[in-house]
Amino acid sequence: MKLRKIVALSLSAVMFTTGMGAVNTMAEEKSKIFIVGDSTACNYGSDDNYAVPRAGWGMYLSEFTPDTEVVNLAKSGRSSKSLTVEEEYQTLLNDLGEGDYLLIQFGHNDAKKSSEEDLQTRYTDPEGDKDTEGSFKNSLYKNYVMPAVEKGAKPILITPISRRSFNEDGSVKDTHGLYDDCVRELAGELNIPCVDATKLTAELYKYEGLDGTAAFHAIYKDVTKGDKGHDNTHLNHYGAQIVAYMIAKGLRESGSDISELILFSGGDTDSISRYDFTYGIVRAIGGEYAENMGETFFDVDVLSSDTTAISTAKKLGIVTGDDKGNFNPFAALSLQDLCTITARALKTAGVELNTDTAVLDSYERAEDIKPYAKESYAALLNLWGELIPDVSPKTIIDKASAYTIYSLVYDEVNEADESAEAQSIDEIEKVE
Repeated sequence: MKLRKIVALSLSAVMFTTGMGAVNTMAEEKSKIFIVGDSTACNYGSDDNYAVPRAGWGMYLSEFTPDTEVVNLAKSGRSSKSLTVEEEYQTLLNDLGEGDYLLIQFGHNDAKKSSEEDLQTRYTDPEGDKDTEGSFKNSLYKNYVMPAVEKGAKPILITPISRRSFNEDGSVKDTHGLYDDCVRELAGELNIPCVDATKLTAELYKYEGLDGTAAFHAIYKDVTKGDKGHDNTHLNHYGAQIVAYMIAKGLRESGSDISELILFSGGDTDSISRYDFTYGIVRAIGGEYAENMGETFFDVDVLSSDTTAISTAKKLGIVTGDDKGNFNPFAALSLQDLCTITARALKTAGVELNTDTAVLDSYERAEDIKPYAKESYAALLNLWGELIPDVSPKTIIDKASAYTIYSLVYDEVNEADESAEAQSIDEIEKVE
């Protein structure tokens, strides 16, 4: 389900509805897909500066190329120029081989020239053709397209994804100037495939609007960073999955034989587990993780992954076990789970809640709500109105709704801080 009034894009609605015919296994066995780009595509490990962590679309492309190795060499803060001095670029030159594919996405950082260092290390001029030294087109051509061709690999250009920035009329701002045009033009001049990720993401963002697109983006722990904590450039894990799907679909339709490597599987994997939602909520309210709080739940203790978020949530009273003392971490999150965990987390963070259950009198499914959850339901209805839909409390929550809740919770917890001013794009997209 999707929370009412938040028309968020569901993964199951777009990722798993396209069938595919036979796959060229011969091509799969010998080909790899390499990615070069910036922070919107790169891999991330633990991201302790973020309440809702960053992710790059390159982290998720392999979900759509299950039989093909994806080598993600994108790096945060880099331009088509500055990546060439990194070890990732040497890896590219050493490992890229005949029959491989090279996905090339730059443009966010090539425009940076606010400092002398940027001018020297990152900036490329959007004016000039592929033979003009110092131009963006020349950098793409000389540093990536030609080396790929010389090695017998197949280059594919990708325009930069849109930022979460809107005009007053609801349209998405063009923050890339001539850089996305350069990518399209160069692809046409060289007769190589191009995936227009700028256009694809702009269309999605216009459809979702400012509120809906919050579900796609990372959020800082510090509300003075970004736009009152919201990072409108970098994707979160849900947003990265969405963009990876869009790029995979673009590759499938690009006219390149890479389409034979793209596979959209059947099934619905759009739900979110109780474990993952609780982890996200603890981060969203700013809960500090203990190194080891010790006692948690038996069925969580046996997990091999990090369990400190659940320990924190249990100690704070955000989650409790069932009658057998289990947390059921892998169970899909229901609407009732979401309301209960979210309301308790908000209360823990000091948000004043109205738990008057009179609001449930007009709620048709109120009688289906378990007694322990009624005040939580009421609190969220009183806080966010009809955002909480009148459906079965057992309805399974999708990722779009979960990430929307993270954003709403973060804003409620930090509502009092009105002094924060939005950082510039240069500050947000600094080299890290």
